[in-house]
Amino acid sequence: MKSYLFKINLSLLLLLVASFSFAQSSDELSFEKTTQKFMKVDEGHQITLTYNFTYTGQVDLKITPPKVDCSCTEVVLPENYIKPNSTNSIKIEFNTADKIGWQERDVVLHFTSDLMDSRTIEKKLTFKGMVKASKATKAAYKANKKKR
Repeated sequence: MKSYLFKINLSLLLLLVASFSFAQSSDELSFEKTTQKFMKVDEGHQITLTYNFTYTGQVDLKITPPKVDCSCTEVVLPENYIKPNSTNSIKIEFNTADKIGWQERDVVLHFTSDLMDSRTIEKKLTFKGMVKASKATKAAYKANKKKR
């Protein structure tokens, strides 16, 4: 009976150790910067921000296409799986057309593997900065103000 219980306990222990060895830790995925600021730009410009990251895990990762708050933001992801012990980058493109004043956007990324017991690593990238109104926007604002 003791031998039987020992085998069950040993099996459970091995299963537990195996599941922890394949699970990803958010420490295995580190970004140089998760928040970036852009300088004051004129309305209508396209801004591209690059977020570099290093992955030190043991299994290939993929990134689920992120949902963004508005069509002004586009995320360019690596084309292939992210390999263990690699450095990659993600580009975020922000179109400032029809955007004026202080702008701040978040992009939430989900990294997963194809393993059945894998969990998702979530990382939030933020960018912010000031967009100056174009001459046309200023003129339209003044015209609307005079009508009131």
